[in-house]
Amino acid sequence: MEPEVEICAGGVVFKEGKVVSLRRKNGVWLMPKGHVDPGESLEEAAAREVWEETGLTVRVGPSLGETAYCYTENGVDHRKKVYWFYMEATGGQLRPEAETFTAVRLLSAEELNTLSFPADRQLAAKAFALYQKAKTTP
Repeated sequence: MEPEVEICAGGVVFKEGKVVSLRRKNGVWLMPKGHVDPGESLEEAAAREVWEETGLTVRVGPSLGETAYCYTENGVDHRKKVYWFYMEATGGQLRPEAETFTAVRLLSAEELNTLSFPADRQLAAKAFALYQKAKTTP
C-alpha cells in the first residue's frame, strides 16, 4: 500500500541578502519547512514553520514551485510534497529550533552547495535570481 502524501510548505528565506539554512542533528543542511495544519493556507503554514524553526518573522512572496520526495524512517515509508515560497525576514531573532537542529547559517549565492539536496540548491538559486531582480528594480 502506498503511503499517504504529506503536504508541506517551506520558505527560501532571505536575511541580510543571504539564504537561511539549518543543520539537522544528522548533519543534513536544508531550508525551513514542515506540515500544513488543517485550515491553514500553504503560505500561512510556510510562514509558521519558518518562525518555529528559525525564530524569524517573514513576508511571504511568490511561489517558487514544489518538490516531492520519499524516505523510510523506523521501517515506515513516507512521501512528502513541499510547496516553496520566496520570503524575506522582517523581524525576530535568528536561532535554530533546538529540538531538531544544531546550527543555522546564512548562505551566499556561492555557498548554496552547502545545502544537502539538489532540489533545495535549485530552489535557492531560483530565489536568488528573484532577490537580485527585486533589489535592482526601482
